[in-house]
Amino acid sequence: MKSYLKIAAVILIAAVMTSCTQTRSGRKDRSVGGTSEILVVTQNDEQWKGRIGDSIRHFFLDYQYGLPQPESRNDLAHINAEGFSDLFQKHKNIIEVVIDPSKEKAVAETAEDMWAAPQRYVKITAPDLGSWVELFDKQKEVYKQWFDKVERERILNVFRPTKDEAIENAIAKKFGFTLTVPQGFYIAKDEPDFMWLRKEQERSSADIVIYQTPYRDTMQFETNSLIAMRNMMLGQYIPGPSEGSYMGTETEFVPPLVTQVKDFPAGFAEEMRGMWKVENDFMGGPFVSYTFVNADKLATVEGFYYEPNQKKRNMMLQLESIAYSLKFVEE
Repeated sequence: MKSYLKIAAVILIAAVMTSCTQTRSGRKDRSVGGTSEILVVTQNDEQWKGRIGDSIRHFFLDYQYGLPQPESRNDLAHINAEGFSDLFQKHKNIIEVVIDPSKEKAVAETAEDMWAAPQRYVKITAPDLGSWVELFDKQKEVYKQWFDKVERERILNVFRPTKDEAIENAIAKKFGFTLTVPQGFYIAKDEPDFMWLRKEQERSSADIVIYQTPYRDTMQFETNSLIAMRNMMLGQYIPGPSEGSYMGTETEFVPPLVTQVKDFPAGFAEEMRGMWKVENDFMGGPFVSYTFVNADKLATVEGFYYEPNQKKRNMMLQLESIAYSLKFVEE
């Protein structure tokens, strides 16, 4: 009930703020919902409390890898179909559950920007609980990637009007591609094939680093090679707070997780997600990087964050979104 009231309040406020301008222009309403939140629509409470709900929770509420404190990858809100009014249809990520015994097999329907934008809608109809869960399990990774894309789109829609064009131009001149970097960042270090952007606040620091090395072969995409390259470049250019300290990579307790991402703007890219640390000191935090071929160079765009004893998932998603804003400069 609490989650129902919370999401209703968020949607109501957003609808009031956006309805006038968007109705007059003919555009779809702006989607609403908390960061990384998914609205699950079931036919009854039993579906949510039972096997179907358990499958959804087990997957989407799993912990995000590489964070120092346990944080789920997503947040979930739930309502029954009878309450799925126009107000709730504006949510950015929706999964609808339908059990219909007259159906022969489970079928998934998907739609983009059905009632609002950006929005992703998934409806799975199945003759029974077992076949619903079976189809969900087969396709859940695709749904996760789909919903993540919406989150990045929403963040970049906020960042674009406030982007720092001077930083964007500096990145384009040095690397041949651009990033949508919002105001508040500054260039902390600018070296050949290396740039460090920082956003400093009283208790936190958000950082973006871009670096390139000569590209030789695909072996450079292996995990050990990516870690070695990161340690070499960041260890050289990012000093720690105390004498003799420098940036490094945590490999013992939280080994970096490397996965191939298929939707990165540069094409083939390897994502590396893990924990950074300061050698000979006690600082650390999460990072996520994307490595890809840029002409004859192997380029990496990384975001890392520091804010002791605070949740970091949402800020890491912002840094990830900046990396996904990458666009090559047209010659």
